[in-house]
Amino acid sequence: MEAKSLTFFEHLEELRRRLLISLIAFSVAAGVGYLYSDKALRFLMRPITAHINEIYFFSPAEAFLVKVKVALFLGVIGASPVIASQLWLFVSPALRPVERKAIWPLIILTTVLFLTGVCVSFFAVSPMALNFLVGMQNEFLKPMISITEYLNFLTGMLLAFGVAFNLPVVIMGLVFAGILNAKTVNQYQRHVIVLIFVAAAILTPGPDIASQLFLALPLVALFELSVLGALLIAWMRRKDKK
Repeated sequence: MEAKSLTFFEHLEELRRRLLISLIAFSVAAGVGYLYSDKALRFLMRPITAHINEIYFFSPAEAFLVKVKVALFLGVIGASPVIASQLWLFVSPALRPVERKAIWPLIILTTVLFLTGVCVSFFAVSPMALNFLVGMQNEFLKPMISITEYLNFLTGMLLAFGVAFNLPVVIMGLVFAGILNAKTVNQYQRHVIVLIFVAAAILTPGPDIASQLFLALPLVALFELSVLGALLIAWMRRKDKK
């Protein structure tokens, strides 16, 4: 059965409802996160404490603001399944009935890829980036790292990887919807790879080339997987037509 088309104002109302649900989920997760912000902060400091023993705050309010920032970050992580579901449910009226059957698998896949990107960044990429960056110290250049600057760097890396890991979903979704085709995706691989390096430079929180490369290289690998996925979709469609 075809879904009833929505008017412009009905789309706005639907968007408001989806945003409100996402905001409520984020607020609840952030509130719970604040209660555990000390434990979470101790956990988030693991990548840096392997290199230095102490990390500092430089204003009276900074320690409190750091706890708030940790709570907000936990809010994003905790609410990510709800945010992903509301995003896909918002676009679902534009899909055909057969395509809407894939909404919940897409919600699960989007959430899993986001959390996988966060984990890959935290356990693998961020420690390597910090090892390289902090390793620049010498006998007259010693690190005195601000907790705020460290958190900005770490959470920026984690969220950038979480979002970037959904690149295959975006590309395969565009191919599945007919906006892109597998031939075009395959033809412009080199152009996309250049854009990936530009996007990595924008998404990473620091200006250093190391963190940009640590994001760009997994993105290139994910894009290549997206190309294979697009070719698979094209092959399945040709098979169905026979």
